[in-house]
Amino acid sequence: MNEVNEAMDETKEMSLEALQEENKRLQEENERLNRSIKERMYDKIHVSVRTMDIFIGFMCVLFVVIVILGMLK
Repeated sequence: MNEVNEAMDETKEMSLEALQEENKRLQEENERLNRSIKERMYDKIHVSVRTMDIFIGFMCVLFVVIVILGMLK
């Protein structure tokens, strides 16, 4: 009977540890999802914020130039 109780205690401890790890993972995912799309994009691309801002600005200017050139033809 003692062995059964010990086995149950071990299972409860393992379950508790697994639940704590799952809880921690879910909290981190929740924090990540609550950030803005810009912050999430910066997390995935490993360049400085300044470089990313310059790239985004350049792409916007390029888009405007392409639209203007399309209107001229």
